[in-house]
Amino acid sequence: MSAAKASLLFLPSAVAATMAAWQVQRMQWKQGIVDEATCNMEQQPVDLLQGTVPEFRRVAVQGVYDHSRAAFVGPRPLSYEPKDPAVKLGMRPMLVTPGALKSGFLLVQPLTSSDKQHTVLVNRGWVPPNWKAQWQERFAALQPRGTVSVTGVVQGSEHPSSFVPHNDAQAGDFFWMDVQGIAESFNLPPDTPMMQVLVDETTRTKGEQPSCSEGVYPLPKPIANVVQFSTMPLGHFNYAVGWGCMSATMAYLAVQVLRKGKR
Repeated sequence: MSAAKASLLFLPSAVAATMAAWQVQRMQWKQGIVDEATCNMEQQPVDLLQGTVPEFRRVAVQGVYDHSRAAFVGPRPLSYEPKDPAVKLGMRPMLVTPGALKSGFLLVQPLTSSDKQHTVLVNRGWVPPNWKAQWQERFAALQPRGTVSVTGVVQGSEHPSSFVPHNDAQAGDFFWMDVQGIAESFNLPPDTPMMQVLVDETTRTKGEQPSCSEGVYPLPKPIANVVQFSTMPLGHFNYAVGWGCMSATMAYLAVQVLRKGKR
């Protein structure tokens, strides 16, 4: 067998090995983001109004919500199962209603600092779909009045795929998190920062005090779920192992073919 034909036998193995290496690179890159975010969230909160703060850094701010303005980003499914029994109890009517929990929205509101010198955007968490339709008529009146203490992490804009519709700020339709676009829809400067409220499900502590006076919503994301990818680092590890095994198997078969050819 010629050298050219022999090398072709190892081509599938080489391709699989390349895919395994690529999966390892993706795993390392995403794990680095997770580690950096975890480190930032373990630090003491800093004042969001004291300058530029990196994404995922824990921040705190005090101020007053403007309930005449609200953006609902979505629809979004509830991406995790709450561990707090009180939260589950509050969700029971929705859970037993077919289709009621298929989608909801992330509630974003402007919060003006106590000195009225600065305004930030706050992603307060997940709310059921009827909140968007009945915000002014019902739910705005249930929100905290006066000074609110908010802690969470800095949040940036999302990078949607080509399949996600374009946002329409004039119509109030935000399908993906566009910090600049939401700020401009509130007549705020485009560089207005956004923070995301979190909940510590170990201590059942919500990063917004006081919060809504009725029910469990808005429902912030748990701290452990802040950094989410469609494929997490462990998934890339599994893919890398799979491609690696495939590469080794194909190389073994190629060697066996070559040995038979020499007999």
